[in-house]
Amino acid sequence: LCSALLCGAVLSSGSLTAWAVTGQVALEQHIREVAVREGDGVTFQCSMSGDRMNSYDMFWYRQGPRHSLDWIYREGDAYGEGFQGRFKGTVLISQNRATLQIQAAKQGDEAVYYCVISEQMQ
Repeated sequence: LCSALLCGAVLSSGSLTAWAVTGQVALEQHIREVAVREGDGVTFQCSMSGDRMNSYDMFWYRQGPRHSLDWIYREGDAYGEGFQGRFKGTVLISQNRATLQIQAAKQGDEAVYYCVISEQMQ
């Protein structure tokens, strides 16, 4: 069995809005709004409270205008197809925090970005 939480951020035409799905364990997206020009970098941050992050697997996904869900990053330096290079995921277990950095944003990066944690199988 797996329990998962997600935190999302919308990167669309230069604006970013964030929310969290809450429960006993909660995720919080730190950036509320950011203007991003083509070629600029942007970093999403996601913090977890209510438990220690080392009990969970951490992922980043995005949902673009076609509504398909694309896997970007999984803890352990694994990347989805096409996301190696400009995308850099980091998990800071001691700080209960994860980041996703997009280097040199481009028009196709407009999407809803999700930070997802899934309880590790015992």
